[in-house]
Amino acid sequence: KKITKTNLSSADRKLADQLSSPFANKKEQAKEAPKAPDAIHDLFGDELRDARKKKVSTDALAGKTIGIYFSAHWCPPCRAFTPSLVEFHNEMTKKGKPFEIVFVSSDREKAAMYDYMDEMDMPWLALPFGDSRKKELSEKFNVRGIPKLVIIDKDGDLITENGRGDVSKQGKDAFDGWD
Repeated sequence: KKITKTNLSSADRKLADQLSSPFANKKEQAKEAPKAPDAIHDLFGDELRDARKKKVSTDALAGKTIGIYFSAHWCPPCRAFTPSLVEFHNEMTKKGKPFEIVFVSSDREKAAMYDYMDEMDMPWLALPFGDSRKKELSEKFNVRGIPKLVIIDKDGDLITENGRGDVSKQGKDAFDGWD
């Protein structure tokens, strides 16, 4: 005998809806997902990109200390520092530290940006290529040369404009000085 939803209690109906809809749980998860503060959205917009060019919500930065990495494929000092930064990021992730990097590319072509991210195994997010916020971020954080790693807190407040020096000198201990 077939049981219809009308014969079920409200709790059972809710469970039946969740089990029958693959999106029901995702809707609940979306409601519970942490949101990045407006200041973070003001800095980066609502969407970033990952190394595979996929869109990622800026809310992925919620509650994290953020490194804003100004760099480019064509820049030899950048190519020298990036492997250390990748190692640092991976170590922080492994330790469960609330840290993320947003790459702000100075590359002249979109393909060069993504090639650089791929070649260097950059596991972090990026401002979309050609986004007008690049200029605003560069001005706000006094970028006069690259590479430059700016560290901000979860609310978008500046911690240091010398994240590169911190990572180069202190290695994995740099994060504790920012937290």
